[in-house]
Amino acid sequence: MEPVRRALASTPGSAVALILLHSCILAPVQDSSKRDTGVMSQAEAGLRARKKQQTRQALIEAALRLYRERGLDGVTVAEIAKEANVAPRTFFGYFETKEDAFLGRGDDRLDLLIEAIRSRDRRTPILTAVRPVLLQDREPHRRQQQPASPSLSELLHHPSIAGRLRERWNRWEDQLAGAIARDIGAGPGDPEPRVVAAAITGAIRVAAAAALEQPRRRRQIAERAFELLSSGLSGYGAKGSKPR
Repeated sequence: MEPVRRALASTPGSAVALILLHSCILAPVQDSSKRDTGVMSQAEAGLRARKKQQTRQALIEAALRLYRERGLDGVTVAEIAKEANVAPRTFFGYFETKEDAFLGRGDDRLDLLIEAIRSRDRRTPILTAVRPVLLQDREPHRRQQQPASPSLSELLHHPSIAGRLRERWNRWEDQLAGAIARDIGAGPGDPEPRVVAAAITGAIRVAAAAALEQPRRRRQIAERAFELLSSGLSGYGAKGSKPR
């Protein structure tokens, strides 16, 4: 800025006026350009997020189609990637193992749970907010013109998928506990978010076991699990409830 001041000081008055006029014209244009760039960046970010979600969904659907045609042991990561029109390395940008592609709907359910917690009315208890999400039908919708995708109960008959699901419970519980802690402003070391997350994921595990053992009673069993939880957690996370 100092060189500019010196230049203006040595410039005739009419020239200074022209310089200032030019600056006044140019500044709004530059500001507008910055705003346009910000809007474009947000649009581009949204487009990238949609493309990533589309690629992830394409991998899940490819895995389920190949499973129906060949069975679990007849499906490889390379074949899933080829079916989804992506490179095998792209697959590992979305899933750690082949089994994870078959459990991808669980990640989607977790995202819905976290969003239900984040967007709820603050007078609504956390358990009340997440219950409708967890009681939604987990089984894929059937279409008359297409072969049915494998149900969760069918997939869990495979030891590798059932084992991988057990490994993922802890990760999902950690993510859910973190979301609850952020939502209620819990301090470091506060055990309550972890307890609530463990209770919710415990109910999900019961529903998953029901899907394997009693597929037609899955929803009934899940509802019963939440009824049991509600006696102790019915007011948790709602403003005006019993002080923590």
